[in-house]
Amino acid sequence: MEKPRPYLFADAVSEELGDAFENLASKIMKEGALTSREKSLIALACAVAVKCEHCIKAHKKNALAEGATMEEILEAAAVAGQVRLGSGFTFASYLLDE
Repeated sequence: MEKPRPYLFADAVSEELGDAFENLASKIMKEGALTSREKSLIALACAVAVKCEHCIKAHKKNALAEGATMEEILEAAAVAGQVRLGSGFTFASYLLDE
């Protein structure tokens, strides 16, 4: 299996950076106060919010592998979409300033 693109880039800069990036990601996503399943849903929602198609696909795959249901995935994405809408309305509200 080929590494995801961010990992390929980190490896291209240096093997040391690639190892550090991979280690950081694995430490963040491991079980802790949140389960890996919960973290995968948060990552998916973040990917939706930042509008990264590649990340959305990767985090959907990870979420499913961690046991998330499509219903949970869609709800997480809907929350992210609502945050983006609210952010857009917040910036649009500056049009109302004098």
